[in-house]
Amino acid sequence: MNSNYQHKYLKFKMDKQTILTLIDDLTAEQLANFIKQGHVTVDELRKTESLDNSKRVAILKLLKAEEQEQLRSQAERDKADDDAWESVRYGNEITIIDWINMNPNNKHIQKAKDRVIFLQDEREKIRNQRKGILENIRHNPNTYPPNDIKRFLNNGTFTEQDLCDFGIPQSAINNLNNIKAPTLNLGATPNFIPEGYTEVYFWGYKGSGKTCALGAILHMAEKKGYLNIAAGSGNRYATQLKNIFSDDGLANDFLPAPSPVETTQYLPFTLKNPNESKSRSVSLIELSGEVFLCFAHKIAGEPFPTQSHENTFNSLNNFLKSNNRKVHFFFIDFDRENKPDDNGLKQSDYLAAASTYFNNNAVFGKTTDAIYVVLTKSDLMLDDSGNPIPKDKRIEYARKHLNGHNYLAFVNTLKDNCKKYSINGGKLTVEPFSLGKVYFRDICDFEGTSAGNIVEILMERIAGTKKSILDVFNK
Repeated sequence: MNSNYQHKYLKFKMDKQTILTLIDDLTAEQLANFIKQGHVTVDELRKTESLDNSKRVAILKLLKAEEQEQLRSQAERDKADDDAWESVRYGNEITIIDWINMNPNNKHIQKAKDRVIFLQDEREKIRNQRKGILENIRHNPNTYPPNDIKRFLNNGTFTEQDLCDFGIPQSAINNLNNIKAPTLNLGATPNFIPEGYTEVYFWGYKGSGKTCALGAILHMAEKKGYLNIAAGSGNRYATQLKNIFSDDGLANDFLPAPSPVETTQYLPFTLKNPNESKSRSVSLIELSGEVFLCFAHKIAGEPFPTQSHENTFNSLNNFLKSNNRKVHFFFIDFDRENKPDDNGLKQSDYLAAASTYFNNNAVFGKTTDAIYVVLTKSDLMLDDSGNPIPKDKRIEYARKHLNGHNYLAFVNTLKDNCKKYSINGGKLTVEPFSLGKVYFRDICDFEGTSAGNIVEILMERIAGTKKSILDVFNK
């Protein structure tokens, strides 16, 4: 069959029987096309016995080449689909909806639709959570740590303006990315306390806030012109502590990280009003929170967890046996939930163990001049209507809190000791304490009223002497 005739003939519709009849006259390319169009199969061509081997081989090569071309084209289409989806898969809801409309045949279209549904559900969840989260922040700006606040801002749970509307100052928000906990250089625990100077003990379970309170007190003592820190291993620590806080009315002071668990710090300093001739020499002992774990083990008749615990406990007992006059401050965190820790004990359990040890060992005795319970974070106290307690009502509410949160055994022990040894005129004194305003657990807008009150307590309860503790450390 000549080519012109063949061309014209092929314009007519070819059915299977016609194709099988004309095998000899059709080229391998034409037969391969009929196979691809589904008119006939290779097996059907072969069974006619009119398909010579060379044409069969040529048809198979053509079909194989077509298959590979299709695979290459599909791979390219798949890659294009993958790249297109990857460019928007982490986008917002509107971006993905626009993409769906522009790419209806993309193989990832169902994934895109599922992603939109997920984002819509998340948006609804966020809307439902938003009010509750902001209300938590209004009642307690330390409910969430900085990383949570930044996450809420980034995922649209709320805006900076929402935080401002719910009582967070712009300075606290601006400092979310600037937080850097002060590094404190701890001094060595001394073997003994010098004789002839008043010892002031800061007691507190882990996380009670006594280190921050100490820094605030030192800051206010310096601000009042009273403070002179003695030379020695505790000098750097005391200096760093007092410098944590500023008085610029901005939330830009960063609180230190918790102290090492078994560290007892000794800070010798004097307090002297510029108008006075005598100074008050203070040997301040900031006790490790682990002391309370020691009390719990001691009362239970159990060995101490580590040698460091035993050393800490023995050092404390040596200090307490001195003939120096003593003032004791017990710090309790108002905001700490009274729940069991990893040892199965609550804060109240540790305090109860301490009270038992105090009773059994006459810890306070006749050398104690004063005992105070300091309730930290007292600015977070709320009345029954959820309103902040005014400063002039905080003592009343602090007492109510201590009597109603399983601290009664501890408080009663201190009261009994006050009566027994005529301390504080036979009465236990409660001091509400606040650093001012703390936001997101790490950022502080310092206000020194509470710290200043404790400075004045020290000025009142410690007698001035001509001989100064500075003389001991400056030799």
